[in-house]
Amino acid sequence: MRFVVAPSIDQTHAELLRQWWGKRGTLHIDCWAELNHADGYDVALRPEPFVGEERLYFINLGGYDPTEFAERHRNIFVVAATENQAKARAIKRASHWVEPHRDDMYEAEQAFGLANTASDQILFIHLTPTQPVKDLAFTCDYIPIHGRPAKSG
Repeated sequence: MRFVVAPSIDQTHAELLRQWWGKRGTLHIDCWAELNHADGYDVALRPEPFVGEERLYFINLGGYDPTEFAERHRNIFVVAATENQAKARAIKRASHWVEPHRDDMYEAEQAFGLANTASDQILFIHLTPTQPVKDLAFTCDYIPIHGRPAKSG
């Protein structure tokens, strides 16, 4: 899982290559989303800090279905004032699973590395309540990314 800020999916490739830690020639995209709303909020990137108490969190949920021999997972974004509130909101969305739990969780602004975007401009996540609540739409497509990782240093 990687988070990249770019105007289009094609413009993420160089940054994804730079971040790639795996075997050469295996980097690919399976699924992506333009994160412009989440959990009842419009999401925007701006150069000035956000003054509200709400934060956007990315949470990887785990849980079980007794009819499957595997742990189920769901990746979601929630808006909350604290990590504990975000975790509780997320787990409610997996209440139909047996033993739903948080496998991983990040405050999105840090996970996205907004202080180090390719534009060298520090960006901040701004959240604005919206009605009606919109679901985040994902695009799932296998896209191999070819090229050489950029040398860091």
